[in-house]
Amino acid sequence: LTQVRHITAAKQRLRKKKSRKPMTPVTSKLKKTKIKCYSSFKGRFRIMNDGQIRRWKAGKRHNAHSKSKKSKRRLRQPGIVSLAYAKVMKKLNFTG
Repeated sequence: LTQVRHITAAKQRLRKKKSRKPMTPVTSKLKKTKIKCYSSFKGRFRIMNDGQIRRWKAGKRHNAHSKSKKSKRRLRQPGIVSLAYAKVMKKLNFTG
């Protein structure tokens, strides 16, 4: 003997309704949560007027005696974050 499942007409209609996509966009009734920005970014980076992100160069904190005057002078100047990284930082909700 084999067991056969009979689906009523009402259940078939329900299945069709569930599979169909809604015609109008569904808006959530839940409260939208704000994403916190990475607070460490605030002290390390700034957005300049042209939209680029300014950063400070690494390598100036210690062992300065072994570095040349020229390299120490270069390290004092701020650098600019490359476009690829800047795009990722903006996705991470960077607010400078």
